[in-house]
Amino acid sequence: MASLATRSNQALPESLLEELERRRPGLARHMTRAVVSLVHWDTSTGAPPRPEAIARACEAGIDLFLATAREHRPATPREMREVAQLGILQARGSYSVEPVLAAYRIAARVAWDAILGAWRHHPDASPEAMVATANYVFAALDQVAAEVTRTYLQAREQHMLRGTRARARLLHSLVSDTFDSELAVQKQALAVNLPLASSYLALVVKTEEGAQELAGQLELPARALADATDPHTLVVLWPSEGDDVRQQVESLMGTLRARGKGRLRAGLGGEHPGLRGTSRSYLEAQQAVEVGRKLQPAALLHEYDEVAPYLILSQNPLVAERYVTHVLGPLLDSDPRGVLMETLEALLTRGSVKGAAGALNLHRHTVLYRMEKLRDLLAVDLDDPAARQRLQLALALRRLA
Repeated sequence: MASLATRSNQALPESLLEELERRRPGLARHMTRAVVSLVHWDTSTGAPPRPEAIARACEAGIDLFLATAREHRPATPREMREVAQLGILQARGSYSVEPVLAAYRIAARVAWDAILGAWRHHPDASPEAMVATANYVFAALDQVAAEVTRTYLQAREQHMLRGTRARARLLHSLVSDTFDSELAVQKQALAVNLPLASSYLALVVKTEEGAQELAGQLELPARALADATDPHTLVVLWPSEGDDVRQQVESLMGTLRARGKGRLRAGLGGEHPGLRGTSRSYLEAQQAVEVGRKLQPAALLHEYDEVAPYLILSQNPLVAERYVTHVLGPLLDSDPRGVLMETLEALLTRGSVKGAAGALNLHRHTVLYRMEKLRDLLAVDLDDPAARQRLQLALALRRLA
């Protein structure tokens, strides 16, 4: 930080300093009124600091000017911190630093006008003294602006780190249902300037790349929360308001895949009322990922409501095994290499002989031949929708075993 003493070759006349000290209370009030009335504090930069805080900063600025000019020395770090308090207040409110810098410029202009008024008819007001005064004023303004910006950036970084940690704690409270009441968790959210939605859908994303890095690249709606619960798992709490939530989630996953973020798969939980329902949606999202991974390994997004029937059946292994044996038993006994099983899955997935042949890279007649063998073994008509449904369910349960 450049010292005030090096900006001028002489100290200011003591008579000027005494006059400014005499005017100090009125000058501080005048500076404060100018800041409050002339600085544009709009909604994008938040509410202004309280008038008392502005007045303290103006008084500190005058004291800094008088002390450094009288003693012909640079400002101390403590003096600069006192002057720069408005920058810290602005950072803690998550607002822009520009209005604060404008406030200091306006206050400095008022102070400069007061200095000129005190000098105008003073016998010591030589041109050299006026130049020295201007040097001190402009040097002080430069120092204050630099210190305000520096302290603002430091406070802003600390505030953001605290906010990130607080948001992570908030997310974990919701998914683990460890909060005392909805009112308590709403207050916790307001402490980090995050009004909560009335309820959330949980999205669990599994990634081969760093989940924390992925979290920083997401474009999420207002009131959403996201955090990496481990290096390969990202949890997003998506506000449930609106009719296109699932479409938005699908769009997000498509964007992530298009960006080439390694292999991704995700599970989306159902919607449950209130903030207490978040933990249930989170559990469903985790189950959807695991079940969907086995049912459709290539799929990007698995919804709990879609995989729930398979999950319910698979949770009773004896019933699931009995059903698979009942539907697919003859095929399992007669197809040790799994050739016919592979053909059956391709037929059911592709829906036609031509599609199955293309998927298996086989001639159409080969697929037709295998179809006949499947009909004989399973004693079913593969063109019957009800039979196809039973076979698909049995194949799904076999993959979940």
